[in-house]
Parts: sequence; C-alpha cells; structure tokens
Amino acid sequence: MPQNDGKLLMIPGPCEFHEDVLKVVGEASPSHVAPSFIEEFGATIGMLRKVFLTSTGQPFVIAGSGSLGWDFVACNLLEPGEKALICNTGYFSDSWAMCIKAYKGQVVNLQMPVGAAVCPKMLEAALKKEKYKIVCLTQVDTSTGVKNDIKTLASIVKKIQPECLVTVDGVCAFAAEELQFDDWGIDAALTGSQKALGVPPGLMVCVMSQKALRAVKSRNTPILSYFANAAHWLPIMQAYEERKAAYFATPAVTLIRGLYVACKKLLDIGMEQVFDRHLKTSLAFKAACYSMGLSLVATDKKVGGW
Repeated sequence: MPQNDGKLLMIPGPCEFHEDVLKVVGEASPSHVAPSFIEEFGATIGMLRKVFLTSTGQPFVIAGSGSLGWDFVACNLLEPGEKALICNTGYFSDSWAMCIKAYKGQVVNLQMPVGAAVCPKMLEAALKKEKYKIVCLTQVDTSTGVKNDIKTLASIVKKIQPECLVTVDGVCAFAAEELQFDDWGIDAALTGSQKALGVPPGLMVCVMSQKALRAVKSRNTPILSYFANAAHWLPIMQAYEERKAAYFATPAVTLIRGLYVACKKLLDIGMEQVFDRHLKTSLAFKAACYSMGLSLVATDKKVGGW
C-alpha cells in the first residue's frame, strides 16, 4: 500500500510493505530471549524453508543488507586460492566478484553482453575448461532486469561438475521468481528482506544445502570473517528453531518479527500463487511500457525479470 505521505514507491527495493508488517516492526522491541520472540523467530526459520521450497536447506537470518549474503557465501564456501566462476549479467555480478576477491578467492568472469542472460553453452564450455569450487549465478540482476534460467544453468553445473557448489544471488528475485531450491540442486541462495519478501531493509537471508554445510565444516583453513561465520550462526539458528534462546550477536528483533508476519502472508497465499501473481502483473506492466514505445534493457523479452 502507498506510504502515509501518499507517494507510491516504485523501485526494486525497498518496496511497499503491508500495513501488518509495518505495524509489528513499529512496535516496542521485546528482548531477543523473550519467549514470544523465540517462538516467532523459530517459526520464521521453518517458514523460510517453505518460501524457498526446501525440506533440508538451512536458513540463516542475519542483520545486514542483502550484500552481506555475498560475504556469507564467499567466506564460508571458498578457501583462499579456490576458484569461483562468476556468471556476469550486470553490476551486482561485478560486486559479488569483488567480494570474493576480498576473501582471497580466485575469480573467473564469464561476461555476458549488457541485457543478455547467461548462455548455457558458454557456461558448459567454461566448466569443461577448468574446475571450480563454486559457480555464482544471479537470478535477476537489479541493474539490468535480466532474468537467468537458474534451473537450466544449475543442471549444467551438476552434470559437468557435480561436486561444485551452485550459489544464487536472488536479492531482486526470491519470493517473486520461482526458485525450487531442492529440486534444482541449489547449494546457497541469498537475498535481502526489502524486496519480494516484503520487510523493511536490514535482514540478510541465506539458505544453505546440507552439501554446503559439509563444505563449511570440512574446511582446511579458518573462515576469514567473524560476523559472517556460518559456524557461529548455525547453532543459533538451530537453537531458535528448537524454541531455545541462544546468543552470538543480537538479532534484529523487530525486523525478524516483521519477517514472521511477511512469511505467514506469503504462505497463506501459497508460493505458486505468489509467483503467478508476479508473472501476471509483470506481463501487464511490460505490455503497457511497450505500448508507449519504451523498451527494456533485456535484449530478449523472454529474459526480462518479473
């Protein structure tokens, strides 16, 4: 719904937030160990599995922007000197590459022309040329609006390098674009709260597969981050889901309460219906743009994000 001043916010994110989410975010904060919050946080972690369409993935909810997700993936899943293949479709792919380099990872850039999605044949050729620890895909790059076919690209990675970890930046996509975490073989999927999840900025959400968690636990070198260290956060997430208090760093209590409300609303609708609503709205909006003589950055109408 429009903001109180009557203005309609029409950017990728922050987006418009439901009044029920804003109401709970605006309330006085309970303690992070209050029984009511423990219940809400634990339930939220469980609901995120349903939003991400996973039965075995481990959600992490950490105070920070979506960009923290790059750090979370890079510092936990890559060791110094290991290679990451960046499938580059825009500005935010560039930023992810810079983040990986900060953790001493080696970056190989698979650059697509502006407005083009990742070419499956180019990905296949790159994977046959050399080994990678992780492949980095962006489902929709905010800077270009280009949508990648994650299902197809992930299947190529699994076919050629089954030991490789498939990681997806879905900041501009998750909870709007379909993502079948388990069925498509995703190992890490990251997003921020302020877009399709429908919560004000300030939360990073990442889901890791059991394969990714094994990679974290079997490292030969220390994780080069304190705050983004999955080994620190995993017992916290597990404790809250078991409805027990635990502490590593103070969680963003009011935002997590907002996420609790937002997840309930998404699941009340049903994720398939959520995806369908976004698709229909997108097609109508883009049709109106085309009728006015406007064009998209995406060079193919089929790869324009919803």
